[in-house]
Amino acid sequence: MPRILSLLPSATEIVFEIGAGDALVGVTHECDYPAEAHARPRVTSAKIEPSMASEEIDRLVREQLDDSGTLYALDLDLVRELRPTIVLTQQLCTVCAVGYATVHAAMRALPEPPEVINLEPRTLDEVFATITQVGELAGVPEQAEASVQALRRRLATIPFIPRPPRVLFLEWLIPPFSAGHWMGDLVVAAGAIPVLADRGGPSHGLTWEAIAAADFDAIVISCCGFGVERTLKDLERCTELRQLLAERPSLRLIVFDGNHFFSRPGPRLVESAELLHHALMGRDPSAVSSSIAAPYRILTAS
Repeated sequence: MPRILSLLPSATEIVFEIGAGDALVGVTHECDYPAEAHARPRVTSAKIEPSMASEEIDRLVREQLDDSGTLYALDLDLVRELRPTIVLTQQLCTVCAVGYATVHAAMRALPEPPEVINLEPRTLDEVFATITQVGELAGVPEQAEASVQALRRRLATIPFIPRPPRVLFLEWLIPPFSAGHWMGDLVVAAGAIPVLADRGGPSHGLTWEAIAAADFDAIVISCCGFGVERTLKDLERCTELRQLLAERPSLRLIVFDGNHFFSRPGPRLVESAELLHHALMGRDPSAVSSSIAAPYRILTAS
C-alpha cells in the first residue's frame, strides 16, 4: 500500500471518498473534512490568518507570493518521519497550498524522495479525471471509477430551471474576483447562466463599474477559505455592493461557505452545485441535506 501525503484539502477528500483513507499518512492544517482527516498528522502551517481584513489578506498574499512564492510553512522533519511514497500537491494556485516548487525541492532533499504528483484540474471534467488518477495511484481504480460515475449521476439529476437565472459568482469580495476554473461549470450544472465568469481559466479581479454594468439576477458570494459568518462581515463593510443592492432591489444575494464548497476541486463540488440549485430556488438551508450545517445564507437586498 502506498503511503500518501496530501498537501491539499481537496486531495484529502478524494482519498477518503475512494476508500483509500488507510493509505493517508499526513495532511495539511486546512484538511478538515471528513472527520477522519483530523486524526492524521498535520505537516503545514499558514503565514496569514483568516481573521485579518480581506483587503489586508489580499495585500499580504500579493507580497508573500512576490517574496517567497508560498503562503505556507512545511514541517519537513515531520514529513521525514512519515516516510510518504506519494505526495499529492498542485501548482494551479499558490494561495491555496504550499507552492509546487517548494514541495518538489523539499521532497528531493529526503533520504527516500517520494513521487510528487501535481493535481491541476481547471474544469469539472478535469476534477473527475483527478479522482480517477488518485484512485490509480492509491491502488483502488475500481472504487475511484465508481465514485466518479456516482458523482456524475448526481449532477445529471439536478432539476432543470425553466427560466435559468443569470448569476454573478464572486470568489472574493474585497476586492471582487470573478468565478474562475470549474466555478462556471458548477453554475451551469446548478441550472443557471454564469456572468463575468472565466470558465476553465484563472479568476481575475473585477471592478464595481464592470459589475454594475452587467446584467444578472442573483449574486453568489463564496469567498475562498471563508465560512458564511466571516463573509457576512465583509458584506457589512462593502459599500459598493450595498449601493448596488440599493439600486437594484430585485437582486437576490446568496452567501456560501467558501471553505467547504466551490473552492476545493474534489467530490464535494457536486454537492456545491446541488446546494447552489437549492439556494437559487429559494430553499432554506436548514431544509436541505448538506455535509455541514448552514452551508449558505439567502439575504434580501434590503
